[in-house]
Amino acid sequence: MTKKNPRAICLEIVNQTENSDRHPDDLLNDSFKKYRHLTPLDRGFLTELTYGVLRWRENLDWSIRSLSKIPFEKIEIETLNILRLGLYQIDFLTRTPASAAVNESVKLAKKHRGSGGGGFVNAILRSYLRKKKEIPFPKIEQDPALYLSVVLSHPLWLVRQWIEEIGVEETLRVCTLNNRIASLTLRTNTLKISREELIERLKGKGLNATPTHYSLDGILLTDPPPVSELAYLNEGFFIIQDEASQLVTSILDPKPGEKILDGCAAPGGKTTHIAQKMGNQGEVYGLDFTQEKLFLIEEMCKRLGVVIVKRLKGDATRLLPSLKGMKFDRVLADVPCSGFGTLRKNPDLKWRKGEEDIKRLSELQTAILNNLSRYVKSGGVLVYSTCTVFQEENEEVVENFLRDHPEFQLVPMAEVLPEKFHSLIQNGFLKTFPPEDEMDGFFVARLKRLRD
Repeated sequence: MTKKNPRAICLEIVNQTENSDRHPDDLLNDSFKKYRHLTPLDRGFLTELTYGVLRWRENLDWSIRSLSKIPFEKIEIETLNILRLGLYQIDFLTRTPASAAVNESVKLAKKHRGSGGGGFVNAILRSYLRKKKEIPFPKIEQDPALYLSVVLSHPLWLVRQWIEEIGVEETLRVCTLNNRIASLTLRTNTLKISREELIERLKGKGLNATPTHYSLDGILLTDPPPVSELAYLNEGFFIIQDEASQLVTSILDPKPGEKILDGCAAPGGKTTHIAQKMGNQGEVYGLDFTQEKLFLIEEMCKRLGVVIVKRLKGDATRLLPSLKGMKFDRVLADVPCSGFGTLRKNPDLKWRKGEEDIKRLSELQTAILNNLSRYVKSGGVLVYSTCTVFQEENEEVVENFLRDHPEFQLVPMAEVLPEKFHSLIQNGFLKTFPPEDEMDGFFVARLKRLRD
């Protein structure tokens, strides 16, 4: 195996993100396994480069557009990614000498695109070193949307939509937060250990561990090691789960002995949290579309010691023969969504999904909610949740459902959650957007079936 350096591996990963829906973390982990020669320092550098290039792409591209004599749209994608990689090191990694960033980028370009590619990359990067202060970046007072899009590296359509909904100042705050590296949030597996004991054990390993503010099971880690190196992961004492995601189960409020359906269950984070809250007593049905996804649920259940989950293969938008005649105390519809509430952790989503995806997803979400509602018993609870921030995927889906289903009513969150949560409640829904510092942007609605 050729001993590639972190820059070459980063190029490999960023190229893959152009044509793959796989999470950058998965691609990084594949690389760590493939290139065993990488030191911990190398792995950290590779991770920083990968996420940095994905996070700051629009900002980097503005400079490339300004300096290139070739029209931006005609620059071959691999060459473009080499330029992004070089510019990111020059602009954002102050400990990397600019000369090293240029020379290594030129080497990559020559290897992958020949001498012509190397010359082009060399010309752009050296021109940037000479002229970067002359590049005319947008001004916020002249065009706030374009300024935020370019300087804080978000798609223009997204910035415009946020400005319309929450204003310029709040959009600036959200875009700034999205560019910060997120702390790591754990969900304690209280089937095996208490949160207090796990915090003490993590501190004993030299980690900065503190309890989350809202979730009773959450632990916040600042400056953590790579996830694969975390102590107690393999023992099943915790999983990685954002605090906002943990709140979905709190709102569902499962009880021991109940029968509960999780309609979009993979990879199993909320499914296992439901079982955990039930004390492993009762029945949880975890539904998903493919055998591969059901396998993920099975693996998580095994690691966490969850024994009450029954896995079901099926399409959540259609009548499910395996559930014929069954009614559940509580049903969770944690639907597929655009994921725009998770941009701190998934910066690639900014460039992979667009306005056209929102309508398609809202139609899918509506179909899932309509179908899963049939399995809620009279007096039972139906919870709808997403990790996105668009009204088309959130409020509008729920409001349209309630219009078409008078047998359900919205349960205001103020009746469900303690007072400390009330700052997160908007119009009866739980919304963590605009986000607080350490939570993703989630939307949750709790509904009750009044009659069959």
